[in-house]
Amino acid sequence: MSKQLYELQAQRHRIKVVRQRITVMIGLCFLLLGYILLAVNPDTASEWVLIRVVSGFVFIFVGFVVAVLPILTRLTGGDD
Repeated sequence: MSKQLYELQAQRHRIKVVRQRITVMIGLCFLLLGYILLAVNPDTASEWVLIRVVSGFVFIFVGFVVAVLPILTRLTGGDD
């Protein structure tokens, strides 16, 4: 019985680790998308510049929340 319990706990831990890695990768993609949106061509119309800059900062913020904060939480021991 204890071997089955150990295997179940190990499987749950692997699933948790995979889920955390996928979450971090999604967050890094959001960060990258935010930086891409901030790269505005000088010939772009001013209304599009405003939309791209605002959406770029939103994606950077969301990417930081999704990717970096869980990493910091794990490093500081808050997610045991």
